[in-house]
Amino acid sequence: MSNSLIRPRARGIAWMLTLVYFASYFMRINFAVMIVKVCADMNKAETDLAIVLTMLTISYGLGQIINGFLGDKIKPQYMLSFGLGLAVICNVCMAFAQAIPLMMAVWCVNGFAHSMLWPPIVRLMSGYLTNDEYSYAAVRVSWGSSFATILLYLLCPALLMAISWRHVILACAAIGAVILVVWQILHVRLFDQPLSPVVSSNRAEKTKTVGEKLPRYVLFAIPMIMLGIVLQGSLRDGVTDWMPSILHARFDLPAENAILYTVIPAIFSVFSFMGFDLLHRKLFRNEVTCATVIFVGSAISALLLACSDMWFRVPAIAILLMALIIACMHGINLMLITVVPKRFLKTGKVSTMSGILNACTYVGASISVYGFAALKEHFDWTFVFFLWFGISAAGAVVCGAIAPVWKKFRREYADTPLSTEEEDPK
Repeated sequence: MSNSLIRPRARGIAWMLTLVYFASYFMRINFAVMIVKVCADMNKAETDLAIVLTMLTISYGLGQIINGFLGDKIKPQYMLSFGLGLAVICNVCMAFAQAIPLMMAVWCVNGFAHSMLWPPIVRLMSGYLTNDEYSYAAVRVSWGSSFATILLYLLCPALLMAISWRHVILACAAIGAVILVVWQILHVRLFDQPLSPVVSSNRAEKTKTVGEKLPRYVLFAIPMIMLGIVLQGSLRDGVTDWMPSILHARFDLPAENAILYTVIPAIFSVFSFMGFDLLHRKLFRNEVTCATVIFVGSAISALLLACSDMWFRVPAIAILLMALIIACMHGINLMLITVVPKRFLKTGKVSTMSGILNACTYVGASISVYGFAALKEHFDWTFVFFLWFGISAAGAVVCGAIAPVWKKFRREYADTPLSTEEEDPK
């Protein structure tokens, strides 16, 4: 993509939304990153505090559906402001919460607050950016999560040696508050009117053709895409969450080092977003076809991981292959959760579709967090690695089956411009 195709204000929009998404991750995963320290400080078992993280995951997933729907009814700028503000308040409250039931309640609200951010972000990118600018922004907004993850995993161990985990959460809240102020100052100028030629002036919300019905044949593709996202979510979060345990159990790495290695997939993801975006724009313009290819790459990596675990165990190889699987899942996330919702612009349901599809990720994640551990207890990690291969292969089959339908949908519906006919006078 030539940078000359990206207008200056579009760059500003992209980086502003990246900053917002960075703040979201910084205030959402901070407690999970420090969970071991929290358990020691409160003299609680990990199972006692796991319910706090579970409440956030459930409320975030359900909130995606609710706020996705609201995101098509309410001005997205307002939702982003309210969501960020509520997340800041929740982080401040969490720093002072002492009882586990109160921590559960606060983190449940925090999950809902963060679910107010992604659907409006996708809606803003869809309505204010051209296709090239959308790709540019999608990659950078995705970077926001990676940068936040890297910083938290690198900084928290050092900070926790000097201050308590409660002070770290307060620091995260302070960073979120600063970004909220920046957002409040700049969003009025950045989003004064749509940039996309597909949307004409203020009719982005009101044009008669927004709300156009979907063709019936695509209604089969949507549940299949949702299934593909569930499979993606199970691998993305499942492999990430259990990677430290696998390295500790399989290679006798110290727990501290095993946790630190979790940063590697986050670093991989920064580059993988660019690589998969290039793959989409240059080779596989159909994002569902592109997701199919990426699932195949994940299947190959998982199969190599399982075979290497049986025949020879080298930590560097295992880390590399798990990082590749996670990177592939980020690529599929980019295709199916970031790019696919944009194709529903003519329905006026971009935010709704974004929320529903993103919620599917957390269905898969919630299953894998406990499912992989249970399977490991009954069998072993080698069996789980082969399961990762099966999940990746299933994802390739699911996406490959609907790729032709999605190509037809793009050609006949999604890629045709909105009508600019005048509204009926009121």
